[in-house]
Amino acid sequence: MNAGPVAVVTGGARGIGRATAAALIARGYRVVLADLDLEATAATAAQLGPRATAVRLDITDFELVESVVATVEETVGPIAVWVNNAGIMPTGRYTAQGPALSGRVVDVNYRALVTVSGLVVARMLERGGGTVVNMASATAIKPLAGLAVYSGTKAAAVAFSDSLRRELRGTGVRIRVVLPNLVATDLGAGITAPRGFSALTADEVAAATVRAIRSRRFATTVPGWLGPLLTLSRLLPHPVQDWIDDRAGSDRIGLGGDPAARAAYLRGLPPAE
Repeated sequence: MNAGPVAVVTGGARGIGRATAAALIARGYRVVLADLDLEATAATAAQLGPRATAVRLDITDFELVESVVATVEETVGPIAVWVNNAGIMPTGRYTAQGPALSGRVVDVNYRALVTVSGLVVARMLERGGGTVVNMASATAIKPLAGLAVYSGTKAAAVAFSDSLRRELRGTGVRIRVVLPNLVATDLGAGITAPRGFSALTADEVAAATVRAIRSRRFATTVPGWLGPLLTLSRLLPHPVQDWIDDRAGSDRIGLGGDPAARAAYLRGLPPAE
């Protein structure tokens, strides 16, 4: 039971985090699920079996992150893989979100990712190896209306990760990013995919995340064919991009969705600590 490399997955109680933990366990990892709700995280760990353990983690609390990283390495083992999966995605018009909510998105999706990565990478450098996977979004490449702050944090996460990747070349420590399209989890509750697209499953993103850990590629889009399409679309003049988006209904992700479902998602977010 104690054999195998150690992986930590933030936001591991549900959704992509839970699916990623299950996929890693299936490949021989011992996985620590880290999330705000310890009861829900422990329940998920129990469902996943003896190779999963649970810890409470608020990624915006630097001292708690530092303590959790140290405790995991002392009691479970050296961290071989760290998946920065935790994140939040309010939708709707930017002016209606307000500075408190916008600031929280920045804190959770970007500032905490930078802080956590620093703590984990420092330990990996001491050992000469390890992988950090940062969960981004297709909106990092293709920003969408109604997701201004979210798209901005994901684009910042990709730029940070790419810069850090270059800095760490030759050290044995690898940085990877995963950029999924809309996923059918609580994060995307009530949102309808644009015409011609369908929402991904958490398992699909988890499988791509495992591939990213083993791959030599820095960035992995989900689905795979989406990456080249998005890159090409960004080369088009903005009026042409807007024309295509209007006909595909791209804005239904950030500006649409079921109002009740989106409101319930926001109410379900843990209060800022």
